[in-house]
Amino acid sequence: MNLPLPSAVTVSARVLHEMLHALRGSRGKDVAAQALASAAIPRSLLHRPGARITRQQYGALYRAIAATLDDEMLGLWSRPIRSGTLKYLMLSLLDAPTVLVALNRFVRFWNLLLDDYRLHLATRNETVGIALLERTPDTEVKPLGHALMMKLVHGIVSWLLGRDVTLLRAEFRFPEPRHVEDYVFMFPGDVSFDAAATGMSLAYADCASAFKREKHELWAFLKRAPEDWVFRQAEGGTVTAKARAYLEQALSRPATIDGLASALHMSVRTLNRRFAEEGTHFQQVKDGLRRDVAVHRLTHSNTPVAALAFDLGFADATGFCRAFRHWTGSSPLEYRNGARRADVIHYPDFPAPDSAGRSPPH
Repeated sequence: MNLPLPSAVTVSARVLHEMLHALRGSRGKDVAAQALASAAIPRSLLHRPGARITRQQYGALYRAIAATLDDEMLGLWSRPIRSGTLKYLMLSLLDAPTVLVALNRFVRFWNLLLDDYRLHLATRNETVGIALLERTPDTEVKPLGHALMMKLVHGIVSWLLGRDVTLLRAEFRFPEPRHVEDYVFMFPGDVSFDAAATGMSLAYADCASAFKREKHELWAFLKRAPEDWVFRQAEGGTVTAKARAYLEQALSRPATIDGLASALHMSVRTLNRRFAEEGTHFQQVKDGLRRDVAVHRLTHSNTPVAALAFDLGFADATGFCRAFRHWTGSSPLEYRNGARRADVIHYPDFPAPDSAGRSPPH
């Protein structure tokens, strides 16, 4: 059973700096540029605060960096997480009788690997919490590492049960980032920052559930990593996620908040209040979806700009181009041409992973 991934999701290009940090430090800027090119990501996006990358580009860059560093967690922890670690972790979970037992094994596994942090699992008031605790005071906080660990927990639990598991709460031990929109969307639930520790809460009923997964299903999960766990959402999710799902079904047709409220079986007033609680509003959700679809199609298709404008519900290409520049800082054609230039750059000395995901010797 394969869980469907969101069809049009993008991530802020601000995350590129976090992803490339270890690569730059250990191998230099040239190798970082090669990794970007292998994922068809223009280097110019590094300097555009409003730019976005698709989940496919994110996944390709992640795999390129992991292969180059031989580190499945991109150099974000005190010691490398060598290639094959996730495979053996997952194999150790398959015969667990319940998800909670699997989570206990997950925690023990990671606590054997990490020197700077440890994971702590606790059950309280019908919830199961998993927290990332520093082993010594004032340990460096790398936001991407903390976020990826929480996404890995949620992604694995969802995969084990064959459905997107509800995320009750996610909190992070760092200030609210500028690309907070990514966190709100990728952690659909109650999200907060500046917490005492990074952690998340799941329903005990989900964690107490039995599951059945086979090895052949695991290979498919590993082959698609990290997309299957980074871009997992929660079942039901936030009203923002529900709104995006509804709007995506009919992007080319005029969408109103009244129609959305009716589809979600709530009043406009209630819908606006729910949006406000999630730090957004109807037009922002609509524009965010149109931006993501535009970035995805400009990067991965040859759809003419005029046709794309029509498909996204714009009256003409001029209005679309104006909106796209506002969203990303560049015109649609500039964005498409940049991605294409990155895609055709070839670096013969770039270490591509083999079929097992291993990087060849340097």
